[in-house]
Amino acid sequence: MALMLSSCDFLDVKLQGATTEESYYQNTDQLQEALNGVYATLGENSLYASDMLGRMGLSADLGYEYYKKDANTVGYYQASTGDTRILGYWSACYRGISRANMLLENLDRADGAQREKNRIKGEALFLRGYYYYMLVKRFGRIPVVLTTIDDINASEKFVPQSEVAEVYEQIIRDLTEAADLVYTTDDVTEGWQVTQTTCWAMLARVCLNMAGYPANRPEMYAVAAQWAQQVIESGRHMLNPSYEQIFINYAQDVFDIKESLFEVNFWGDNEGVYKTAGMVGRNIGIESDTDSPIGFCEGMLRVNPYFYYLYEEGDLRRDWTISAFQYDGAGNKKMDASPDAGGIISRKYCAKFRREYEISTSKNASYTAINFPILRYSDVLLTYAECYAFDPSSADETLAYEYLNQVRRRGYGLPVETPDPTVDIAVTDSETLKQIIMDERAREFGYEMLRKDDLTRWGKLYEQMIYAGKFIEGRSTQYQLAALMAYESVRQRDELWPIPAREISVNPYLDQNTGW
Repeated sequence: MALMLSSCDFLDVKLQGATTEESYYQNTDQLQEALNGVYATLGENSLYASDMLGRMGLSADLGYEYYKKDANTVGYYQASTGDTRILGYWSACYRGISRANMLLENLDRADGAQREKNRIKGEALFLRGYYYYMLVKRFGRIPVVLTTIDDINASEKFVPQSEVAEVYEQIIRDLTEAADLVYTTDDVTEGWQVTQTTCWAMLARVCLNMAGYPANRPEMYAVAAQWAQQVIESGRHMLNPSYEQIFINYAQDVFDIKESLFEVNFWGDNEGVYKTAGMVGRNIGIESDTDSPIGFCEGMLRVNPYFYYLYEEGDLRRDWTISAFQYDGAGNKKMDASPDAGGIISRKYCAKFRREYEISTSKNASYTAINFPILRYSDVLLTYAECYAFDPSSADETLAYEYLNQVRRRGYGLPVETPDPTVDIAVTDSETLKQIIMDERAREFGYEMLRKDDLTRWGKLYEQMIYAGKFIEGRSTQYQLAALMAYESVRQRDELWPIPAREISVNPYLDQNTGW
């Protein structure tokens, strides 16, 4: 006490070797380092590295979690306001937003070529918009923070919730500005880097979701269709003719810029200095032993029979998305019994991400370097078709059916741009077309963590979960009981997650979501 009273000058001494805000953001190299930190949030365990992979109920009616440690959590539709995974998700997204805000505020102080600074600014704006999109579609009304808060004790740190439509409008502003700043596909070499068409495609997805629940702004169908068509007309993207090759490329770090518009990049096995690996193929995939030569997989995401029967005869996507075999202890493939031969579908696995194809030789039991898709070109095509189905005035009928059928043809291994009456959908009534597109999105994007968002914006989550639960074959196995935990626990309130209790206790301006 006496020392502190005698002099406080030592508190003013700057730490040697420490990086401060004033000494950073001096050049484009430092700006890029800061931008890498904004990207890195996507690869945190609370997001795409682990928790979103089969542990947060995002596959909804298509599959269920089988992992006893997660009982009574969001993965089993038994969430609470204290759910640690929901809190982790919320915190990670706002961490990414905070990093983006700090970079954007300090970017103009740096030396360097203006084109490069514009590109960094654009990517930061895109990522901020995407983190807000991840929040609004799963929490609804949320606080929007666009600046950093210097004084942790300031009242400004308590930010009220914005209405859902207002959040979407901010996201659209960020993505639209970003599109004019980032590079085109001509100037990038990595699948994780945001490009101009990435921005346009994400704008299409954002506007499509804004048209549905809970924003309920149907005029946005026309806007979504315009952005989707802009991507298509750019000529920079096309469907990979092989559906399975898309996911082999993610496992082998092959950048397929025409099909994959945006992906989360994972690298290494977390054994060295750089902790940049994930659990794609380790959490979700076909179960394999800890000492398997292909690498360990927990196999925690299992199949709902409803999804299995949703595929039509000849659709090649089924046996790539849903396991048609198991691995033995030596990593060899052993064919599953077919349902007709008494096989239990609810024991099958999500098979889309397979460690047997990964290029890493370490075969780490905890981590993989397999990338995860956020946005594929087929999503752009089906977005345009969906806009027409829900608002025929928003898009062209001929194009809508053609884009839908291109996705279907690829699913059957047929030439994408050649009409084929055996698989093509002919012109039909609006309600039938809506259901066809809903089913087609399930077949195309199963286990890519989009299904819960789709069902929510269509206002069908609760009824579809109840319906899918009826497909579970019985209650005689631990797998079936695990599945029923989710399908019998779902409530209307599950359309949105609860605002974490910790945030409610800290911020007096936050209101809890309905039912929580």
